[in-house]
Amino acid sequence: MRLLAGTLLERPPGPKYCAELRFAELAPRAPLPKPGTLAGWRKRLPDGFELALRAPDLCWQGRGGPLRPSKELDAGILWLSDAADALQASMVVVATSAVVTTGARDRQRLRDFFARIPPREGRLVVWKPTGLWEPEAVQSMARSLGILGGIDAIEHPAPSVDLIYATLLAEGLRRSFSHAQLLDVCDKLRGAGASRAYVTIDSPQSFREARLLQALSEGRE
Repeated sequence: MRLLAGTLLERPPGPKYCAELRFAELAPRAPLPKPGTLAGWRKRLPDGFELALRAPDLCWQGRGGPLRPSKELDAGILWLSDAADALQASMVVVATSAVVTTGARDRQRLRDFFARIPPREGRLVVWKPTGLWEPEAVQSMARSLGILGGIDAIEHPAPSVDLIYATLLAEGLRRSFSHAQLLDVCDKLRGAGASRAYVTIDSPQSFREARLLQALSEGRE
């Protein structure tokens, strides 16, 4: 299995980061950068560096509510498509909050929303919900949508898929990730039988932890 560990960033990583890691997830904040700016970010990165673009909330939630058709939603989806093209992103990550429920209405809105994200060769779409969605329900829904269901690398079981997208989020009592936890994550993902796995770490020590996870996956630790 090939594992790529990285961190969640608002802007593209610098030379020190790129010398150690080959993947990052970008989450630009408002005011959202224009495609030309994003293309400039891409040019500063080394060949082969992979990016995931996390959709800002305004790409899936307008003043009328989550995933509801509106001019705001239209503009958000257009920006997301143009931004992913400019960044040459390997993945687009849509992280919905608990306002998107497991009910039939929101399930249909999810189908309509993801159907509007234009497919691109070599680009994957990842859905990472929070709230009442159980891991099995996430994977089932993702399969029906033709996308990937993201997982919490510690809390959730690894799905039996060829490519896994996982996150490690430090929140609440969980403020960092130990060597043992990262080794467990590596073993879990390797045991799932996937050919590739991406892991985004969001914590106060994310760069150090991502470097350690990468080293563990490559047998350097």
